[in-house]
Amino acid sequence: MTQISFPLDEANEALDRFLNDGEREHDGRRMTRHILDANGDTIADIIDPAERRELLSTYHAFQKSQEPNDAPDLPAGFRPYIHSPNASENRLLPTEPLRMPLAHAMYGKPHEELTQAEQDRITGVAIGILLRVTFDEDTQGAVPILMVSHAGDDPEPRQFWQLAYKTDTDGLFLRADGNGFFGAEWQIVTGSGLKLLSGWFTREDAGLAAAAIGRVLPYIDWMSATSEDFTDASKKALAATVRRYHFAGLREDQPEPEPLATA
Repeated sequence: MTQISFPLDEANEALDRFLNDGEREHDGRRMTRHILDANGDTIADIIDPAERRELLSTYHAFQKSQEPNDAPDLPAGFRPYIHSPNASENRLLPTEPLRMPLAHAMYGKPHEELTQAEQDRITGVAIGILLRVTFDEDTQGAVPILMVSHAGDDPEPRQFWQLAYKTDTDGLFLRADGNGFFGAEWQIVTGSGLKLLSGWFTREDAGLAAAAIGRVLPYIDWMSATSEDFTDASKKALAATVRRYHFAGLREDQPEPEPLATA
């Protein structure tokens, strides 16, 4: 694509030539003009309306692709947005789409013609298949979590599918980030997508902290928790837990926090 650049003091000339000189690309569009500052960096572009529409369409399509899609016309079967750990209980493990192919593969006849024992076996095999899809053994217990982007330069809050490691506390997961001074640090995130805490040097220490947090704050449902679920008492208990189960390892000089009986 041919592109022409102009210094800032010639911006009016660039616009006039864009509108009137008739220079076109091979597809008939007006040639793009770049307006440069004193350092030679582009500060503005003059582009053909058709190119602008394409750029906008591409941008909107990308933004739409970042949003979870639960459209009813999606193919039947495993869909992470529906069947992820933070989905409602009655929407987990959809065995129905697997019944027909498994019945033919295992017994050579339709599912409705199987005995109850055979159908129960089909259900068991289907659950096993879905668990392998949901909890991949090769990723050491990593599961897909729909989480708000934690990138510091993200211009707006968006949700992305991210893999996180399971912990001994139901609903608390571990992720590594690259913000550590000496390399990656480990963070604790909730099944609801909340970034709880970050800064542990090792996965093992972060796992110990997650287990302690679950013990000290047993009343919180980490699969649906939001920042509004933390009272002053729970925030103090959380801080006390992190002081003992510190980013750099267990601190024996700090007392073991007692579990809170109520929220």
